Order: sequence, then structure tokens, then C-alpha cells
Amino acid sequence: MTDKLDILVKQFTQRYIDVLSEIKGKGLRSYGFEYEFLPTRSLSMHDMTAVSQLLLETGFSLDGNEYLADNGFRVAFEPGGQIEYCSPPLLRDDDQLFDSLLAFIDQSNKTIRDHLDIEYIGTDYMPGRAQAPLCLISNRYVKLHNRLAEIDTRGLEMMKGTASIHLHVGISNINEILPLFNFLCKLSTTDEFKMSRERRDIWNHTDSSRCGRPPCCFAHLESSEELIKRLIHFALNADVLGEDIAFVNSADQSFKKFLYHMTTLFTDVRFNLKGPTLEMRTLDSMPLAQFKIRWKRFVYLFENM
Repeated sequence: MTDKLDILVKQFTQRYIDVLSEIKGKGLRSYGFEYEFLPTRSLSMHDMTAVSQLLLETGFSLDGNEYLADNGFRVAFEPGGQIEYCSPPLLRDDDQLFDSLLAFIDQSNKTIRDHLDIEYIGTDYMPGRAQAPLCLISNRYVKLHNRLAEIDTRGLEMMKGTASIHLHVGISNINEILPLFNFLCKLSTTDEFKMSRERRDIWNHTDSSRCGRPPCCFAHLESSEELIKRLIHFALNADVLGEDIAFVNSADQSFKKFLYHMTTLFTDVRFNLKGPTLEMRTLDSMPLAQFKIRWKRFVYLFENM
């Protein structure tokens, strides 16, 4: 198996580098956020249908599994009915746009509350949700739900009872990946951006093969290529959803399948090829009024790193 693993590490590392090497510099660095809110009560599939219909009636358009607003916001849902607002790319001085996005979130949540009596709040954790209905029934989430029900003790709480704010920093060239990754790893452990104690305990008891701090955080690495190699190695040893065997032993070892597999790894810091960005997933969800100062601090730190 070691020879097979080494071969796949080498092949996939080079292909991943090839993907990232196609990135063209875009001038000023961009940032983004994915802001999750928890419903104050457990939701059903009937509730989810009602929320989806309301979004369409109030100006959103359906784009795959997401809802797209005219201002560039994308809205998605999480397995416990959490609503997630995904921002468009933001530059360091986009204060007016940022404020308008927060106002948009506030109004959207109020519209849902007023029309459907479903209240969404910014908080890290709602206890007692492990046995709540699964509100996403795609193959991906059914497989994840089945696995987390068996693999450890708090995975279902993670799926249905937690909410976070994922912070993104854009990648403009491959050479900056290592310093950005290291800075995010450091930031994810600070009091300003780390998980609450309860949410950290939940993630620590979710699925050790795909969650937690990446194994290369704080490692002494020489290059972005070495970082990518370490992350590829980690991903190849993580279990495939629905198969419960490591990817290196799975039947379909295509690069396309591997890229999808990487999206099912929920480490504190990870690559996100949609941007492409590096994504920090530790910040707890919070009331809207508290987020601006945290956002400005995040942007300031990266602009002055």
C-alpha cells in the first residue's frame, strides 16, 4: 500500500499544483465570508420547502443547490436547517458594500421570521439537536449523517446544532499559499478567531479522519508545493463518504473524484478551489452587530502580515 500511496501522492500533488498554477494575479487581495445562522427551533423538510419558496418569491433565483441574489450573495442551507449567506469577493476598502451585505442578511432573516415564524440567530451552538430531522437529503449529506452517527459521539450535533463564520482570503499566486496558510493556522488559535469551548469539543468528537487542525499546521515547511503534498497525503488517508475506507484504497481514484473527496474534509483551515481561496472555519457565528469589528480585524491583519 505504501508504494500505491506514494504514487498517488506524487500524481495528485502535481495535478493540484497544475490547477493552482493557472491562477492569474488579480491585483488587490480579495476576502469573503460564509455566515451561518441557526434556527431557534428544529426544522422539518416542510419548513425547508417553505423557506426555499419564500426566497424565490422575494427576489432570489435558483442556481443549482444555492439561491442567488442580485447583489452577489449566495444562500445555501446546512443539514440542521441552518441558513448560510456566502458573500461575493470583497476588497479591503469595500466598507460600504460590506455594510450593505450585513443589512441584506438582517432583512432576509427578518422576512423569514415575519412570514414563516422561523427565527435565525447568530450563535455557535444549540444543544439537543443531534436527533433533529435531517434537513438536507442529498446523497452527500445522507452518507455523512450515517457515518457521523457511528464514527464518534458528537458528529450529529456538529451537523445540526452548530454554526460558524468561514473567512476566506483569495489566492493570487501559488507562491503565497504557504505564508497565507501558516497565518490562517496561527489566527485560528487566537482568542479572536478560535472556536468556543463547546464547539471545539463537538468538532473534536466528530470524525478525526476529516476534521480538526490540518496535520501540517505549524509544520516547518519550505514551500507551497510541500504544503500541498502534505495535504494531499492527509486527504488520501481520509475515509471516503459512503465507503468507510481511505481514498487510497477506494475503487474510483480519478482526480475528479479526489477533488470532490477533498470537499468532504472539514479541517480548521483548508483550500477552497471555488475562489480559489484559503478558508478558515473556526470563527463562531455571532450576532450581526458583533461581526463587523471581527471582519475589519481579519482584513487588517492580512493586509499587514
